[in-house]
Amino acid sequence: MSTLSTGSSDLSGLEARTIEEVRNSTRFLLKSFKDKTDELKRSSGQDVKELLRFGVDPRSACSTAKKFFGSDSVEYIAIDGTTSVDQKLDLLVFYVGAFGYSGELRFLDDHVEVGDPAPMNESSQAVSASIPLSEEDAATVFGQKTESGTEVEMERLPSAIMHLAEYHIAVKAVASNPRLKVVLLDRPLAGDVAHLVWSTRDLVRNHLSVLEGMTTPYGKVTAFDLEVARMLVANPELKIPSPRSQLLKFAAISCLFGGEELSLLEITERLKADQSQIPRLRHELKEFDSEFHVFERTGGSEGDAKFKLNPGVKDYRKRVVGAALEVCDHVFSPKSEHPLRIRAGGGEERWITADDLDYLVLVLVLELTRRAWSERLLPIGLIKDSGASELVKAVAPILRASGLADLDRGLPNFNSDKMLLQTNSVVNSVSFPTPWHSVDIDAAFRTMVWVKDSALPHGQARVRGAYRNVIYPERMFVKTYIQLWSSKNDPSVRSHVFTFDRPAYAAYDHWGDLLLFNEDNEIDEKISPVLNLREESPMTNLAMSILVEMAGEVIPEALGHNYPLFLADKKAKFVLQQNKAAYAGAVEVEMARSELDQQVLFSQKFRDYRSQEEAKRRGGGGR
Repeated sequence: MSTLSTGSSDLSGLEARTIEEVRNSTRFLLKSFKDKTDELKRSSGQDVKELLRFGVDPRSACSTAKKFFGSDSVEYIAIDGTTSVDQKLDLLVFYVGAFGYSGELRFLDDHVEVGDPAPMNESSQAVSASIPLSEEDAATVFGQKTESGTEVEMERLPSAIMHLAEYHIAVKAVASNPRLKVVLLDRPLAGDVAHLVWSTRDLVRNHLSVLEGMTTPYGKVTAFDLEVARMLVANPELKIPSPRSQLLKFAAISCLFGGEELSLLEITERLKADQSQIPRLRHELKEFDSEFHVFERTGGSEGDAKFKLNPGVKDYRKRVVGAALEVCDHVFSPKSEHPLRIRAGGGEERWITADDLDYLVLVLVLELTRRAWSERLLPIGLIKDSGASELVKAVAPILRASGLADLDRGLPNFNSDKMLLQTNSVVNSVSFPTPWHSVDIDAAFRTMVWVKDSALPHGQARVRGAYRNVIYPERMFVKTYIQLWSSKNDPSVRSHVFTFDRPAYAAYDHWGDLLLFNEDNEIDEKISPVLNLREESPMTNLAMSILVEMAGEVIPEALGHNYPLFLADKKAKFVLQQNKAAYAGAVEVEMARSELDQQVLFSQKFRDYRSQEEAKRRGGGGR
């Protein structure tokens, strides 16, 4: 056997070359960054200013709150969670905890008063779960199928359960407390929906959901219920769902929930859709009926066929939400020997998979959004770190092309909106006072790419979907970048730039100034996104006024962020540290009591064995 050896002269040469390569790469990156900052100092900072709005108007915010909430005093809740993964030989132990802090918001004549946040320890506002899982079951529960087999990503399961815990607290809290009107989450509402709508598609289409077949007071959950609940949260005032692309058939379905019998022409007229959509709509509804059998169809030939939904179909949301909450209660308060084992749909006991958890999260986010519209709630998803770049790569080019904003100077090519805005706020600190926020942009912009079309008039632009020409539903969520604090002594010392998103509200957000066109299936479809550019949204001013008041606590980790969310995060981490030794000890006790041959069933992995032997060798000075 040959021995691989490297002489000292070879090592010194390799070290020198490595150092030189690192220095050259570092110089390149630093020069590139300096060029961008110089650009901001010269002229590009003015383009950034076009996209920002400075200050808040507390008096107007209080007026908006009283009108929207119907009261000068409401309650808020801030929810955050944490996770942990431990390994005990062949067992993985996942811990998840989520907790809420709540307080009162008072809307006085000229300012918002935030009451001290207090921990909420009731079962509806604090949940935790410690879940052991053997490695042989890991692929079944949270493995993802790929072309090369099943991949097991360790963080996927605790992350999914933590997200579920946070939304579970939010939905149950607002359902049980009519005074609770403002919900703060350390999560992106729009981002969660955009991702989960598509990641759960195969789960529903392949009839793999744990919810399918479950019995509820409104009937059994069907595959149709799950498919519609995945895509549809109708709001006629916001004209959603929009009758285009992947949303067309769901817009048609929402038209039929009234129990009427309508022809394709009547459906397109009610939706104000182009009649060129009729052939596509006919094809998609036929496919829908073939798969789910939900229509009563009458009429003569196919050309004048009419569509009517079967009775009871309109209660899909009640069935799905009810079943979802039942499964959530089981996960966090197990009724069987394991929180992820359940007998659902009248079948055999089965695992609740990570895909199931993702679908449950999607259902609860959409339910929170629906309640926001019907019960006048204000959910705010506050995001600390974001690599999103739609402001730079989509919104700015679209505004420039449509002529709605003077952005002729161009923006430096930063890789993310946050990096652009954070850097600009420091290098141009004197002329960018805090608090400020960006213009509200529709969450749909994140999935768009601008397409050059010089034939379009003022106020119009052409786009396409960034991936497979799929564009996220417009007018559902809006997104805003914010910076809430800077030092009075040195304005260049300031808090981070954060992002928040919230549901759009018909009475408070604006669309119609910008009209976008996207060619899909040879049809030039129209998209009218929310863009609070010409006129600021009173709802954003209200959200900003609340967030500014919650950002002033002189604790470094919370300064310029959100004090109630900071407390919820600390609570979750504190409880984790308290519980960690307890649940780990419980697992070890049960393993020790087991009559099974642990050497066989809990054998050590080779890589762990090798690491331990190498550590022993290093500790012993080598052998």
